[in-house]
Amino acid sequence: MKKSIILIFGLLNITFLMAQNNSYSLKQCIDYAIGSSPEVKNSTIDVVINDNKTKEVRSKILPHVDAEADYLHNFNIQKIILENGVIPAFSNPMIPYGQVIAFQLQLKNSITGSVNASQVIFDKSLFSTLNSAKLYKELADQNLKKTKVDVIEMVTKAYYGVLVTQQQVAFLESNLQRIDSVYKETEARFKSGLVRQIDLYRIEVAMNNIKEEKEKALQNLLLSKAVLAFQMNIDKPEDIILSDTLNESSLYDAGNITDAKIKYTDRLEYSILQTQQQISIKNTNVAKGAFYPRLSAFATSGYNPAATNASDLFQSTRYFNYTYVGARLQIPIFSGFEKNYKLRNELLAEEKLKNKIDRTEKLINLEVQQAQINYSKSLESIKIQKRNLNLAQENLKSIKIENEKGIVNNIEVTNAESDLRLAQNNYYNTLYQAFIAKVDFDKATGKLNN
Repeated sequence: MKKSIILIFGLLNITFLMAQNNSYSLKQCIDYAIGSSPEVKNSTIDVVINDNKTKEVRSKILPHVDAEADYLHNFNIQKIILENGVIPAFSNPMIPYGQVIAFQLQLKNSITGSVNASQVIFDKSLFSTLNSAKLYKELADQNLKKTKVDVIEMVTKAYYGVLVTQQQVAFLESNLQRIDSVYKETEARFKSGLVRQIDLYRIEVAMNNIKEEKEKALQNLLLSKAVLAFQMNIDKPEDIILSDTLNESSLYDAGNITDAKIKYTDRLEYSILQTQQQISIKNTNVAKGAFYPRLSAFATSGYNPAATNASDLFQSTRYFNYTYVGARLQIPIFSGFEKNYKLRNELLAEEKLKNKIDRTEKLINLEVQQAQINYSKSLESIKIQKRNLNLAQENLKSIKIENEKGIVNNIEVTNAESDLRLAQNNYYNTLYQAFIAKVDFDKATGKLNN
């Protein structure tokens, strides 16, 4: 058992070697997280535990053999009481008829050694339990898969969170460099008397705001990495470097979102409930089996030497073998209604699972519908925000040209920079929401299971 667990953990931890340089793609992050997740490890252990429990139940139909030995020393040997003359063989003509006579039929010391064997021949409850063993294994495997899907979902969302925040930091750094250039240029013009001091102050305010936004973005980046590190079970978030980049085109790989077909069995939650329902039916059969007779066979062989002196117990002449075989039929008649109540509870458990499955079907329908709406809306929002971003970039480009020609002042450039920054934030926030919507859509339709 111990070797099995060590082997499982060894296989899970192989994925740790994939990221020796701390540079991770999304797939590597997922593989690493699955390999290091305590939840996945516990679910894997549950699979082994379930396998052992199945073997434990199967062992009950195998022959059971026990050996036992008892040593008995009688300080005061029990007597058999008779009345003289009642049993001729034990009568004493020397004493009156009817007088009490005590006989000792045991010796002071005895040893009993035996080997006992038993074998179940028919036990409907036990056989019904054995029939459900495969279902318990299937349930453990499904729970393991669901745990992995949960890890995939959380790691994917955290990974995109880091990517988006990194891109926001990069754009703010670019914005800061441009506004700093504008500030220096305006400062030189102010010293030459070409612009007012208030214009310089306004640009400085804009530059300080960008610096503040950048600091907030850096803090958000640290937090996003901490979340990703937590999902991957890594102690040092700062060591994580992402190798993937934001790829907007990957958002359109889902095909026709609104026509996505719902297949309940693609959702592990639903499949788990179905397996639980089958197990519940088997448990009902087990409860019914308690009303059936049980038949078993047994055999015993042993020796029971006895002696007045304990040292004589080991004399070979005192050892006489005895052996017997038999069969035991147990017919349940009345057990205080215990079996009846147990059967009723199993039938009620079946009904509860049926209601839960019906409710889960409706919940899946709702989740898929919500995911479709959110995903479609996110893709439409990306088009709008991307158009706004392009317009803001073109606007800034045009105003810079006009500024160089002296048509507009630096304040107009600053305002255009502010518009671009707002468009950038809106676009990347929308992009992040779209990636999250895609993950939710994939989970709702069961695609994260693959």
